[in-house]
Amino acid sequence: MENDHILHKWIDDELTAEELALFKLRPEYDALVALYKNTDHLSTPPLAEEQMLKEILSQEKTTESNTPARPKGRRVFMNNFLKYAVAAMVLLTGGWFLFKTISQPVSSYQVAKGETVRGSLPDESSFVLNAESELSYDADSWENNRRLNLRGEAFFQVKKGSKFSVLTKDGIVEVLGTEFNVNARNGFFEVFCQSGKVQVKSADGITVGELTKDERIRINPDQTTEKWKSPAIGKPSWMSGLSKFRKVPLSMVLAEIERQYDVEILANGIDQEAIISCNFQHDDLLVALKTTIGMLNVKYEISGKKVLLTRE
Repeated sequence: MENDHILHKWIDDELTAEELALFKLRPEYDALVALYKNTDHLSTPPLAEEQMLKEILSQEKTTESNTPARPKGRRVFMNNFLKYAVAAMVLLTGGWFLFKTISQPVSSYQVAKGETVRGSLPDESSFVLNAESELSYDADSWENNRRLNLRGEAFFQVKKGSKFSVLTKDGIVEVLGTEFNVNARNGFFEVFCQSGKVQVKSADGITVGELTKDERIRINPDQTTEKWKSPAIGKPSWMSGLSKFRKVPLSMVLAEIERQYDVEILANGIDQEAIISCNFQHDDLLVALKTTIGMLNVKYEISGKKVLLTRE
């Protein structure tokens, strides 16, 4: 588990209501609660951790001649055992959270640049991951908690059943059974509903809208939202080798070109905050550059895996 401040606030019972609602959606939440309850009876008196560790780890420099005789046997062994046991507990106070999470069987997928991956979930729901994306879920708890984590972009076809949740850094999507696309990159969070109904929440768990067939919603980095309806086009265009953008910064388009073609774009001196709308195919880098930056008075030069952009 990521050693984040939300986890520490939960341990210290300092979460706000909104933070707690979001924390409960994390795949490891149930396991954390169960383990926390199982350790309630292991209370100890307040410890001066720093002083205790200093005393345990330090050794007096004495000679054999002036060291008093020490009693032998079980008593000495137990004293030493307790010291090191307490020291271990102090050092590992937060460690069991990490161990518990790592020990859980979690299925995960990672997609490199220039690739896409199709996969199935335990309930026969399916997904397609776009280039440079990651997806993970807890296989053991899937039957009761259909929750997964996503970084990047993916299209889902969800079998009807219990609530199905997609958690990203920038927002949350919840459905019962539908087909939808989620794109969470660089602070932008965009959801497209192909069929059924989708509920979209911000990262702090606040509902920002519900989508039906062919509707889209976007949460921008400044937390403003946009909602619109797209023409009926079936599955997302990127699944057919075409990336489409509507009123986004140039930097977002360039990042997608890098992602789809596995190249590095050097754009020093170029205004990457310029807002553009464009499309590009995934099968010809030269054509992709022409259709995206051709109208911006920007020259481009391709050298192996690098693309240099300069002002004309």
